[in-house]
Parts: sequence; structure tokens; C-alpha cells
Amino acid sequence: MGTRRNRPELSSLAYLIVAAWFATAAAADDRILEIIQLHNTSAADVLPVLEPLLEPGSSISGANDKLIIKTTPANLTDIQTVLAAIDRAPRRLRITVRQNVDAASLIREDAVSGRFDSGDFRGRVPDPGGRYGASVGYRDDNGNAVRYRTLSTRSTNDSKNAHFVTTLEGTPALIQTGQAIPYLYDSGFYGSAGIDYRDVTSGFYVTPRTNGNNVTLEIAPQLEHVDPLDGGAINTRYAQTTLSGRLGEWIPLGGVNEAASGSDSELLAQTRRHGTENYNAWVLVEELP
Repeated sequence: MGTRRNRPELSSLAYLIVAAWFATAAAADDRILEIIQLHNTSAADVLPVLEPLLEPGSSISGANDKLIIKTTPANLTDIQTVLAAIDRAPRRLRITVRQNVDAASLIREDAVSGRFDSGDFRGRVPDPGGRYGASVGYRDDNGNAVRYRTLSTRSTNDSKNAHFVTTLEGTPALIQTGQAIPYLYDSGFYGSAGIDYRDVTSGFYVTPRTNGNNVTLEIAPQLEHVDPLDGGAINTRYAQTTLSGRLGEWIPLGGVNEAASGSDSELLAQTRRHGTENYNAWVLVEELP
């Protein structure tokens, strides 16, 4: 009988299988167990960031302010490097919002009024504007009269408003100031008239996030004031945006430029109105020690 000899390729394959098994066992034995104490964040916050960094066969878990990691020393070093960057105290920030309003309005009234009697004809043109303003007139001996009246009213509003708040990065903050303005109401039913109050507030809502010397803001400033020339109407300016800039520098939030004109005409009388308004807002973020 002939001697049966092992096939060389099978011997090589068996050697590779055995070598791979020993390498895997050695790698498994090389894993270490580490418990890490968190100082400024929680396990629930950092686990989604660290889990993708684990080597195959490694594990990570945690609760409250502790992490439990089983992995190789090299992988543990990488995880600790990333953890040092995210487990840090949040930065204290002072956020200042400045809002400016420059407004001007001009109202011009011109009217001619008078009375005229001639025989059986009598005519009268009243002045719808009233008695205010400069006027010039003429009256004859028969009582006929003519009067010209003109009135020009100009108003300006230069309002500079600044608010600031101190907060931690990533934490929403809100600051508002204002007052309650009383106003009369009447629902149309008998005895239902009364006094209610409307809040007139200014301020801003903001959530800051930093990256080095840069900051990203989700911010919504608001500015309100009572317009004494419009029957006490409340003028409101509001903006909402997300923007980025550098710490310590004023960042423009936006603005509004408006111009309006109009006129009313009656018999021998005319009223013309013209107004402009400029609103601008800026934000400054400073890091506090």
C-alpha cells in the first residue's frame, strides 16, 4: 500500500486558522476595563458621541456621571481624548442686544372756509380742521368772509434701547422689560365697558452655542412702544433669526426702513401726511471669566 501524504494547501490553511484564533484571543485578553468619572456632563449626553469610536468587540455603558468602558488601551486613549473635549464646563456668556429706532412724521393741513350772502343766496363753507393753526381772513361790511388756515405738525422719535443677559452656552435665555398700559374697551353690550391692560415689552430670547472664538445664535429680539400721535397705538418691531459671528464683536441682526405718504381731501381742504422710520438691531456676545 502506498503512503497517503497530506495536501500542502490544507496544512497552510489550518495554520492560518490557528494563527488567527490565537491573535483574536490575544486581542481579547488585551482589553481592559475602565471606569471614568464625568465632571461637567452626563453619561446620556456623551454615549451617542463615544459609541461610534469603539473598536469591534469593545463595549461602553454608563449612568448618571460615570462611564464603564471595556476596550484596548489604544482605543481607550482615543476615547479619553474626545471625552476631554466634550466633558468641559460650559462657557459663561454675556449677550447684549441694541435696538435703535429713528422716526419722523410731518402732517400738513390747508383749508379755506367762509360765508357769502347775496340777496336770496347764502353759502357757507366750514373748516373741517377746526381752529388750530395759523390763519388769515377777510370780512366785508355785508358779513361776507373768507378764511385760509394752515397747520404743520412735525414729530421725531429717536429711541435707543439696550438689554443684556448672562447665560451659559447652549442654554436658552430670555430678558424682557416693559409696562402695562391701560385702555378702555366696549364689547357693544350694555354695561360691558371697562378698563383692561396691554403689556408693552421689549427684550430678546436667545440660545448661544460657541466653537472656539465663534458663536452661533438663535435669537428673537422685540421692541414695543406707545405712539402718542396715533391714539396710543402700540408699535411693535420683531425679528427672529439664526446667525453667526465672533465673540467680542457687534453682529448686525437686521433692520427695517419704512416711508409712507398719504393725503385726505375735502371741499376746499386737504391734509397731507409723510413719515419715515428706521429700525436697526445688533448683538454682542462676550465671554465671562
